[in-house]
Amino acid sequence: MKMKSLRKGAVALTAVAALLPATSSLAQEAPKLQIGGTTYTKWLYGNSRTQGAMYNFTTIPGEGSGENGIGTELELLLNARLSSAVEVRGRLHSRFSQNFWTNFGGFGGNPNGPCVNGDCGEFDSRSNQYIKLRGLAVTLTPGYVIDSATIGANDFGQFDPYVVGRIRYIDRDNAYGVLVQGSALERKFTYDVAGISLPRLWAGPNYNTGAFHTTDASYVFQGKYTFNDMFDVGGIFQYAIDNELNKTDTNVDNGRDLYPRFRNGVGGIKAGFHLGSTLDVKGSFYRSYMHAEDTNYFGETSDNNPSWTPKSFGINGYSPIPAGKHEDNSWKVDVTLNDPMDIGLSLNAQAFSVGADYVSIMAARRESDVLLTEGNDGSFAFPGPSNAKYGVFAGNPTVIGYGGWTNETQQVATLNVDNEFTDFDEPMAETVIGWKGVTLNPVYSNGALDIAGEYSYITYNTNWQMWGDDTRSMQNTQYPGAELDSGVLHNFRTAYQPFQDKQTHILLAKARYVLDIGRGLDLFGKVKYIHENDKRLNDKKYLPYQDGDCVSGSACSNNKRYYDSEGKLSTADYYSNPSLVPGGAGYQFKPFDDIADDDRTLNYTSFNLGTGYQLTDDLYVAASYTKFLASLQDGNTAFQSYNLHEMVSGQHDKNLLSVKAKYILAGVEFGLEGQYLFGTFTPDFGSGYAVQTADEKIAADHNVAVGSKGFSNRYGGWNSLETRSFEQMRLKAFMKAQF
Repeated sequence: MKMKSLRKGAVALTAVAALLPATSSLAQEAPKLQIGGTTYTKWLYGNSRTQGAMYNFTTIPGEGSGENGIGTELELLLNARLSSAVEVRGRLHSRFSQNFWTNFGGFGGNPNGPCVNGDCGEFDSRSNQYIKLRGLAVTLTPGYVIDSATIGANDFGQFDPYVVGRIRYIDRDNAYGVLVQGSALERKFTYDVAGISLPRLWAGPNYNTGAFHTTDASYVFQGKYTFNDMFDVGGIFQYAIDNELNKTDTNVDNGRDLYPRFRNGVGGIKAGFHLGSTLDVKGSFYRSYMHAEDTNYFGETSDNNPSWTPKSFGINGYSPIPAGKHEDNSWKVDVTLNDPMDIGLSLNAQAFSVGADYVSIMAARRESDVLLTEGNDGSFAFPGPSNAKYGVFAGNPTVIGYGGWTNETQQVATLNVDNEFTDFDEPMAETVIGWKGVTLNPVYSNGALDIAGEYSYITYNTNWQMWGDDTRSMQNTQYPGAELDSGVLHNFRTAYQPFQDKQTHILLAKARYVLDIGRGLDLFGKVKYIHENDKRLNDKKYLPYQDGDCVSGSACSNNKRYYDSEGKLSTADYYSNPSLVPGGAGYQFKPFDDIADDDRTLNYTSFNLGTGYQLTDDLYVAASYTKFLASLQDGNTAFQSYNLHEMVSGQHDKNLLSVKAKYILAGVEFGLEGQYLFGTFTPDFGSGYAVQTADEKIAADHNVAVGSKGFSNRYGGWNSLETRSFEQMRLKAFMKAQF
C-alpha cells in the first residue's frame, strides 16, 4: 500500500506562520534574554534498602528504582523575547536517575555491568549527572491571520484527555510538534490545530513505533463555538499514523513507499449548557478506530524486528493497545447543581461509559482525571499483598513497597498508563478502559467546615466470557492482560481478563474543619468503603474438565471439557489438574471443578484522621493515621491468581502513620513526608487441597521458614499459608531553590 505523507497540512501551517511579514516596528525592538533556574535536591530513605535509582517506581526493563539515596538536579530556564511577536524558550535540565551524591560526580563504574545503583558511572547518562536540552520552542504572535503558532516543545494540554491529553514522560514538555491557535467571529469561535511527532518510546503496538519512526505523527484539530453565555458546542478529531518502509518496494531509484503499521483515529463532540450560576450540564461523545497491522506483513515473530506487530498476547501480554482492528465509543455527562437552596450544599453528578475497545494512543497517561469518582486507592496497586507482581515465583520482590502510593488515584482513558519515575507521595494513575456507571458527589461548605461525599456504581463493558470470543483459545487473545485483575484492589494498567462478571460500589465521606485556636488548627478525616463482586467464569462449559474427573484419593482422569462446537478448545490447556501429594494426603491444589472456584468478593474499608497546624509564618506541619481493612475472597487454589501471582484471599490489616512538613524561606522551599506502615495478611485459600511444608529450597527462594505451611502451584510457585507481618518505613524530603 502506498501512503502519502500526512505532514503536508502541518508543514503548510508552519510555513504560513513563519513567512508572515515582519513590521518595521518589530524590527526595531531589541531582543531580551532572561535566564533563571531551579535546583532540586531529594532525600530518600527506607528500610527496604533498595537503591536502584532516585525514584520509587518504574516498570521499564533495565531501569532501577529505589527508596534510599540523595541526589540533586539542575534546571536552567531560558527565555528570549526577540520582539513583541516572537518568543523563544527552552530548558537545560538534568534529571533524577542514578545521580546519587555517593557517585561523587559520576566517575568510575563498570560499563559492562547492569546500569542500576549508579554502577555505570561516567559511561552512562543515567549515572553521570548529564544535562539535556528540553522544552525548546518558538512562539509567534503576529496579531493577524492566527492568534499564535508554537513550533517545538509543548505538553499539548490544551486538547482533550480522552483524545490528546497532557503528555508527560519524565517531563511535561518532551513532546514536539507544531501548534497553531486562532479565533474568529469576535472570539466566539476558537480553534487549535497541531501536528505532533509520535513518541517512539510507547505510542504503538508493543510500546514502540517500529523501525522507521521519523515521520510518524499525530494530527489533531479541535474547535469550539460559543453561542452565548448559556450554550457552547465543540468538536475534536485526532489521527495518528505509524508508517514503516514498504517491503515490496525494492526500487530505491524513485524513493521508498511507506506501509502503515498502526493507525488510530478518534473523533469527539462536546456541548455545554450553563443555566446561570446554579445549573451546569456538559456532555461529550467519542468514537475511536484503530488498526494494528494484522496480516503478518512484518513477520510472524519478533526476531529482533522492531516493526513486528503482535497478533496475540497470550494470557498476560503487555501493550498500550489491543491487536488487530477495533472500534468503540466512550461518553460522559456531567451535571453540577451549585448550591440551589442557598445553604452551602452542591451536587456533582456524572454518568459515563468507556468502551472496552476504545483506543486513543495520545490520550492522557497521567496527571489528568477523566472521571468524577475517586476510584481505587493507590495503597494496593499490584497483585501481591506487598505489591509484588509475579511474587509467587522466586526473585520477584515488591516494586513500590508494601505501602504502595499514598494519594488518591487518577483515572485515564487509555491502557497506556504511565506511573514511571514516581515516588510514593505522588498520585497513581489507573486505566478506566471498560468502565461504565454513575457517580454522585455532594459537597457542603459552611464557614470553617467542608464536607464531601461520593457514591459510585460501576459495572464494566468488559464483562464477558472468554475475552468475548469463544472461537479462540484462552491463551490466544487480542487483548493485553498486563498483570491481570488479581489482587487486593486493581493493578493500575489492567483492563482485561478472560472471564469477568463484575460490579463495584464506592462510598466515601471526607471532611475538613479549622478550629479557631492560635493560627488555626486543621482537622481532617475520611472514610471510604468499596464493595466489589466478580463471578469471573460463570458458564459451566468453560470449566476445564468433565464432571467427576477428580475423585478424592485417586489421580485425576484428565478428561477435558471443550467449549467450542468443534471440540478443540478447552481451558484445561491452561488450568491443568493437580497431582497427588506424596504420601496420599490429597491433591497439590483444588481441582477446578466449580464455576465458583474463581469468584471474587471484596469488602474494603479505609479510615483516615489527621491534624495540621501553621507553627510559624514559614512552617506548616501535619500528622495523620490511616487504617486499611480488606476482607477478600479472590478465588481459591484451583484458580490461584491465574497461576502467576501470589494469592491474596483472606484478611488484610494495614496501618499508616504519616508526618508532613513544609517550610519556605526567602525563595527556598523544603518539604518532607515520613511514613511508618505496619500490618498483617492472614490467608484463607479455602479447602480441597493438601497442606504442604516448605523445604530448604522453597525457604531460600521465597523467604519463608523451613517447615512452614503452604502449597505449590501449577507453575512451581509457592503460596504461604502462614500469617505474614509487614513493616515499612520510608521518607522523602526535598529542597527546591529558585533563582
